[in-house]
Order: sequence, then structure tokens, then C-alpha cells
Amino acid sequence: MKTPVKTRAAQASARKVTPNTAGGKKAGTKSAAPKAAARKTKSAKPAKKAAASPKVNTMNDTIESMTAASNEALKEGFEKTLKSVTEATNFQKETVDALIESSTIAGKGIETINSNAAAYAKSVMEEGVTTSKKLATAKSVQDLFEIQSDYTKTAMDTYLAELNKSSDLISELFKESLKPLNARVSAAVDLAQAQR
Repeated sequence: MKTPVKTRAAQASARKVTPNTAGGKKAGTKSAAPKAAARKTKSAKPAKKAAASPKVNTMNDTIESMTAASNEALKEGFEKTLKSVTEATNFQKETVDALIESSTIAGKGIETINSNAAAYAKSVMEEGVTTSKKLATAKSVQDLFEIQSDYTKTAMDTYLAELNKSSDLISELFKESLKPLNARVSAAVDLAQAQR
């Protein structure tokens, strides 16, 4: 049993004495070079971390600035969209108001035209009744022709005067009823030019 102990001791001394063929170092000893390399590696790692730290900070700063810029752009876009929607809503409301105003003017103008037409029809009827009474009281054919001639002349003059009056009323009606709509068309053109 003592032999194995000596053998172990002999083996250990042999390892210490036997030169290493690769580097001339003893086989049993640990090399100082790997420890130095390990120290260099360990000391180099903190240097890499210190060098990587500014890159990480720069990357974080870049991401933060990009996020802030995109948030700002999104906010501006939302505000512009909201402003556009508000302007469009106001524009539509004003357009509907203009249509109502135009319709009101047209309605009043048509009322005026209808009342003038009724008044004209009434006057023509009254003139016809008066002429019929005159014709019934005529004493000669000559009187009949004169009464008929006067009636025809008066009726034609009245008709032409009423036609001119109605034309003026209709022209004024179109002009006045289209004013609010023309203003809305101008506003639409101005709005379209402002959007460019």
C-alpha cells in the first residue's frame, strides 16, 4: 500500500521536473500567461462597457428624440385635422344658412309675383266687365267699334306694362335669391385657395 503513495508522490515530482515540450514550462504548474490574459480580458471588458455606454445613450437619445418628434407631428396633424373639420363644419353650416336665406328670398319674391299676377287678373276682369257694360249701352255700330278699340288698346298697354313689371320682379328675384349662394361660392374658392 505504500507503493501507491510513493507513486503519487513520484508522479507529482515527475510532473514538476518534466519540461513541457510546447513552451519549456513545467507540466504541473499553471502558466502565468493565461492569468495575465484573463486579467487583460477582465480589464478590457469594463473598457468595452464604458465604450458601449455612450453608444447606448446615443441610441436611447435618438429613440427618445424620434418618439418626441413623432408625437409632436401626430399632435400637429391631429390639431390640423380638427381645425379642418371645424372649418368644414362651419362652412357647411354657413352654406345651409345661405340656402335657407336664398329660399326665403325666392319665396317672398314668388309671393310678390303671384300677388301682382292676381292683381293684374282682377284688373283685367274688372276692365272686361266695364267694357261689356259699355258695349251693352252702345247706340250705334260706330260706338261699338270705338269701345272695342279703346278696350283693346288699354288691355294691350296694361298687358305690356304688367309684362315689364313681372320681368323686372323675376330678374330682381333671381339676383337677390342668388346673392347668398354667390357669396358661398366665393367663400368656397377662398377656402380652397387657403388650403393650398
